Amino acid sequence: MTSPSLTLTLTLNRSVRRCLLQAAAALMLTSGAGHALAQAVTRVIVPFAPGASNDVIGRMMAEAAAKKSGTNWIVENRPGAGSMLGAEFVAKSAPDGSNLLLCATANMGILPAIAKTVRYTVDKDFSFLVRIASSPFALAVNSNLGVNSFADFVRLAKSKPGSIRIGSAGVGALDYMGASLMQSQLGIDVTVVPYKGMAPALNDLRAGHVDATITSPGTIRPLTQDGKIKVLAVFDTQRSEVMPAVPSIAELGHPKLLVLNWWGICGPSKLPPQVAGNLRQVMMDALTDPAFQRSLKEKGFDPAVQSGDDFARFVAADQANWKEVARKSNITLDE
Repeated sequence: MTSPSLTLTLTLNRSVRRCLLQAAAALMLTSGAGHALAQAVTRVIVPFAPGASNDVIGRMMAEAAAKKSGTNWIVENRPGAGSMLGAEFVAKSAPDGSNLLLCATANMGILPAIAKTVRYTVDKDFSFLVRIASSPFALAVNSNLGVNSFADFVRLAKSKPGSIRIGSAGVGALDYMGASLMQSQLGIDVTVVPYKGMAPALNDLRAGHVDATITSPGTIRPLTQDGKIKVLAVFDTQRSEVMPAVPSIAELGHPKLLVLNWWGICGPSKLPPQVAGNLRQVMMDALTDPAFQRSLKEKGFDPAVQSGDDFARFVAADQANWKEVARKSNITLDE
């Protein structure tokens, strides 16, 4: 038979234990520690193949965030369907902050504008956390084309419609969309020649088989050393730090002719505010570190830090821009 004093002790012990558990749970929620304790790893899904600029910047962000937070951040490549598969995976993930997406012009701007079927909705299926960097594209020409400025290029295109051949990485690539935007805004007619990637297009540009291309300053800069290729303009509101001597398209009088590759981090929609806030703070701490910004510039990226609602508005404007380009030029992409 249990004594009254023993019964009272057991009851008190259970009550104390229950209160302690409740207090611990409340502390995890209010302090935001629940995210860190609930998962050992934060995965950054890069929806592109390893090795290219998309992969580089995703790994830079994950490494920097891991150092700042003291937690494990890893990169997982999930390429396919032009980056759609990785984006769809994160859109359908649990909203707990364990799976994040390297979002970019490709999967947030261009694909939703041209693909007949997109298995996610940009403004409904994602929480936009931080924008990391950008890389404006530039117009490069073979020197044998005989133009020395962007104005010369436009005059030649207008005087000889269809005669200028622009090499492109393929239908739907950013450079292809940029060429379409340029034609629409300037009222010119050029011949866009699609290749299976930018490398063969650049080879043909050097050889003179095409007259021009649109690509990133970091990509084209090494090819300008011997004078065979000239860069006429950077399609941004300001000059690129990678090629500061090249004028921006805005200063040349065309402020809306913007062709910008950008990268950021987003998560699935309905991330709890505390989780989203913690993730955003960790990444902002990394992004504003001068050493991280120097590293971005050394690799050919322009730091372009935004967060939260500002970033979401930027993405919406970018998508609207490419939808308008696709509509005017009748650009569609089958899966």
